[in-house]
Amino acid sequence: MKIADKLLNLVGVGRERGLPPPRLVAIADGLLVTERSAEAWFLISVANTDLATEAEQDAALDAAVSAAATILGDRLSHLKVVWGRSTGQDYIDSVAGHYRLGDHEDWAQTRADRIDEMRMPERYVALGVHLSDRDPRATAQVRGSISDALGTTSWRVSARELAHLDERVRKLGRQLGSTVWRAHTAPAEVISWLISREMHRGAVAAPRRGLITGASLARLTSGRVVPYTDHLRIYDARGQIAAYTTVLAMTDFPEELETPGAGEWLRTLSEIKAIDDDGDEIDVTVEASVRFRVLTKKTARSLVDETRKSAKEQRRSAAKGTAEETADEIVETERVMREVKRDINRSGLTLVEDHPRLLVSADSREDLEAYVDAVIAHYADRGITVAAGADEQRDLWLESLPGDQLRVPDLGHVRESTAFFGSWFWGGASIGDATGPAIGYLTGSTPGLVRFDAAAGSALGDATTTLFLGRSGRGKTTAAMLGGLDSAFAGAWVPLLDLKGDAAGVSAVAAEYGVPTALIEITAQFSGAADLLRVLPVDDALLQAPSQLMLLLPPHLRGAAEAPVMAATRAEIQSPDPSSWGVIQRLCAADSETTRTVGFALRDLVETGLGSVVAGPPSGLSSLTTNPGLWVVQMPGLTLPSPESAPESWSPIERVGMACLRGCLAWMVRTTGRREFRGRSKVVIVPEVHLLTKTPDGASFLDYIARVGRALGASLVLDTQDPASILKLPGLVEQITTLFAFSLRSREQVDSLLELLGRPQTAPYQTLVRGINTAANGKSIRHGHCIMRDRWDEVATVQIDIPSQRVAALLRTTPESEHANQPTQPIAAPQDPVDPFADDLDETLAPAATAQANGHTQAPKLPADTPATPPTTSAPATLNHSSAPTPPPQARPYAPAAQPGSPAAATPPTPPPANEPLAANPPMAPAEPHPASAEPAAATPVAQQNGHPATPNGHDHPATSNGHDHAATSNGHDHAATSNGHDHAATSNGHDHAATSNGHDHAATSNGYDHQRAHPARYESPIGPDEVYDQEADEAAYNEAMYSAYNDDPTSTDEARPSSGDKEHVA
Repeated sequence: MKIADKLLNLVGVGRERGLPPPRLVAIADGLLVTERSAEAWFLISVANTDLATEAEQDAALDAAVSAAATILGDRLSHLKVVWGRSTGQDYIDSVAGHYRLGDHEDWAQTRADRIDEMRMPERYVALGVHLSDRDPRATAQVRGSISDALGTTSWRVSARELAHLDERVRKLGRQLGSTVWRAHTAPAEVISWLISREMHRGAVAAPRRGLITGASLARLTSGRVVPYTDHLRIYDARGQIAAYTTVLAMTDFPEELETPGAGEWLRTLSEIKAIDDDGDEIDVTVEASVRFRVLTKKTARSLVDETRKSAKEQRRSAAKGTAEETADEIVETERVMREVKRDINRSGLTLVEDHPRLLVSADSREDLEAYVDAVIAHYADRGITVAAGADEQRDLWLESLPGDQLRVPDLGHVRESTAFFGSWFWGGASIGDATGPAIGYLTGSTPGLVRFDAAAGSALGDATTTLFLGRSGRGKTTAAMLGGLDSAFAGAWVPLLDLKGDAAGVSAVAAEYGVPTALIEITAQFSGAADLLRVLPVDDALLQAPSQLMLLLPPHLRGAAEAPVMAATRAEIQSPDPSSWGVIQRLCAADSETTRTVGFALRDLVETGLGSVVAGPPSGLSSLTTNPGLWVVQMPGLTLPSPESAPESWSPIERVGMACLRGCLAWMVRTTGRREFRGRSKVVIVPEVHLLTKTPDGASFLDYIARVGRALGASLVLDTQDPASILKLPGLVEQITTLFAFSLRSREQVDSLLELLGRPQTAPYQTLVRGINTAANGKSIRHGHCIMRDRWDEVATVQIDIPSQRVAALLRTTPESEHANQPTQPIAAPQDPVDPFADDLDETLAPAATAQANGHTQAPKLPADTPATPPTTSAPATLNHSSAPTPPPQARPYAPAAQPGSPAAATPPTPPPANEPLAANPPMAPAEPHPASAEPAAATPVAQQNGHPATPNGHDHPATSNGHDHAATSNGHDHAATSNGHDHAATSNGHDHAATSNGHDHAATSNGYDHQRAHPARYESPIGPDEVYDQEADEAAYNEAMYSAYNDDPTSTDEARPSSGDKEHVA
């Protein structure tokens, strides 16, 4: 029989070619049973190899070869590389239960819609391993024919046999799961999908059961496929052609293949491109089916001996001929076989017998021919010959089905194991958290979603710091804001320290989706709120507070001030209520003239503006609510030094700005230690931390903050442009769990970044860092593209992706897109004079803190019976924008806080009802100057409601002030009987705001928001391609959404053109 089979194969009519299609009997998790055999099926996890070093790849390849020889030796195996689609519904199912705050279902649906728009492919690598033969092929064929004729076909498998096979699958799964492939048993649904997609090309959904038999199994395999000479036609249930498919055989390989490189012939399937009619590149979906067998030493030696003997016989036969000359190929074959046998015996060389096939499908014959030509050309460049199996399409296609067998054995190869597994069928890109929200997608050889949860480190007991590194204007701030939004939707407390004043849009997005949010301005009314002596524990404050005061001093006073400042701090810290202001008073009252000079210099700085926030007289007010939500903290007037300037050259206002940055950072981090935060998720977002690392004490302070945040379970999200300074802080480096790296230029910074990424400082990686934000054409910026290192130290390229145009418009960090969100009221400390940041805060105060948050939620809901009237102006509807004239870019639209003793703080007006939340004021038009009153009224205590001053922005409006009648008004607006306490009828700015809220026309709104576009519509299509996933199309759409181009013609009258400003587009 064996000789007959060889003769039939010689003429192309082997016994395997004549076998009928496989008859499926049962499908279970990890198990496929046919009438003739049983197979175990596993899914192989993607290995992150795109940015791996050559040494790492060599080690992984050696491990794969060793595992295959041990586990798969002499087993018939079937490898399938197929493509599916990432769907929005799968994403919604994966994040079920993760989000809890606001309209989180709409937020998840927004991301799901974006995923559906991209139609992103998803790679599956499945491995089938032969377990046992159930019936001999001849017996099974005869039995099947008879049962079909008599109508007694049985589609069952006994429970005893099923249990035995299941045990074998589990054992094999444990072995494969511990290898570099991290294999796990394929669910029954996936096995069903692998079968049905070949019959119907995705027209049938797999049944969702643990065991699939009977009619459900018959429906999976019921299809019509008609073979032709060079292709197959697959028909749908209506008799229409659903797809054209060609099976290609890889017939010839070069003698040597380099890996990494051209030898990765299966990993590069996703890199094949074709050219469409417009000359653009399009992705070609190519699938692979490889039947292989890893030969044991005994089998390999037997095969090598047989080949060597055959060559020897041919040599002897040729020598006896008339020419008495032997072909060089025969002599070479005999020599090579001897060397191979020696390597098998001495060095443990293993061989693999494999039969690779490629499947290409298209909707039309023309497209199919173009795709096939692209595949052939792709592999020809690598020295590999690929050809369509002429007149073999039926058998080659059946051979690719799970549960079938090798049918065309004469198109196979025998090669070293390293040559086969060097194809890297499991290689590609894989990074990010296993669960949680998606922040973007992979841009390597295997597309897929990237998940990132900024608060996951604390829950896992891991480090808690996330770092965004790179040049300005590349998308760092946008990425950090997206991470903060996802954490807020998950119920975390998320303060964002906005130093540049361009992050108001993230609060607008949160408000759009119902997440509690506020734009908080830190001004002199929060005096002492960020005082390190009040914020930090005593031992830490004794070290950090003097450094803070020394930072405020001019350079020429620091040498003589160190000892007096430290002594005054030690004395002040013994007082019942220590503060930096007390230290300054002690310095001013000292006997030494030099010490008094130091004290007076500090007092002059902290008595004005932001200086009082870090070292002024304690006011007892805290602006940070403890409720979950997203809180944007801004400091108007803050001036920070440039990253390139030396600390000795900082001006007084820049020194105050740096002190505010340090103080507010410590303030927010220590707030997370309050009792009401225990067991809750906290994410603190701080940009521009490279300014802290400019000084030695600032660098140590940042290191201290990271360690404190880790101890308190607070997740830190830091943004910097200076990886070299970060690298000098080993304590901070140890706390970094996730890193997003954007482009850099200088050699020092690039090498420092590579060290943080764990990649070698070699030319290929340096070029990657410098060009990560350069588009494919080399002449434009690719915003949001970066290198990510996750908590498992995996590294891959990632594109940060904004879920919708609406979110992109709100997040845009440009001058023309600043949002008129109003600052909220200061929250009084829960108990005075107890330190509001103390760890032992009484838990009974939590309800009071919750009530205080009423003043933080923007734009309260509008009652359903509020009449809707059209606006009186023709300006487009915008989110939280007043109809008052827009102030120039240099002017802040917020009213200044009233200082104690000022006329505005003389007489308290009537407080609002206790059950009505305070609404933020709309911006005012600049008012005409008026003569001041003769004498300021005597200061009286300020009436408060829910811990807030009775009027917005800390103003108290007397009945008559400066000659104006403010009868029960605020900022010149009449608040008579409206839903939010705002009836803006006949106001001082000349606009009629009848039946509005916060100066908005809320016709046909929900949740108090106008859901029309906050900006004029500029995009006619969604972000990303409409039909297929394309990396370059997404790149262009991202740039357009985040940094849209406007008409540069100065004479243009385009209403969508933003007002000019003197700021640059930074992120």
